Amino acid sequence: MRRVFDALRRIVRELHRAQNPPGSGEQPSAAQLFVLHALKGTDGLSVGELAQRTATDPSSVSVVIRKLHEKGLVAKRPNAQDRRRQDVTLAPAGAELLARSPSPVQERLLGRMTAMTPVQLRTLAGLLETLAPVEPGAPPAPMFFQDADR
Repeated sequence: MRRVFDALRRIVRELHRAQNPPGSGEQPSAAQLFVLHALKGTDGLSVGELAQRTATDPSSVSVVIRKLHEKGLVAKRPNAQDRRRQDVTLAPAGAELLARSPSPVQERLLGRMTAMTPVQLRTLAGLLETLAPVEPGAPPAPMFFQDADR
């Protein structure tokens, strides 16, 4: 059990440091930086595509996108193929912010998970779901530290 708690503590510490870096002031949250980073190098992504890239529920990504749009860090435009759909693009201010920001911790975690085999990932997911079961009727889990955005 000690190994499990130690591993969980290391993950929480890494996430906490990403959310509250020294001297961060009015910097975007870790969730916002993760979404900005997911947009980097794209011509624009839908909310669904961003949710897939960030391994998050679309409703959670929408909240983060709204905050980023309010800060002028992303722009929204109608999709070229489907005018009902909006694509989110990185605004110049968002690109400038990314140029001076470290890689998001969530991206590093995704990278570590990508290095795992499918069997290891299924096992990890099952064990974590046993440790933190999904509550019936509960809303989707928010992005890490998304509550700080609200």
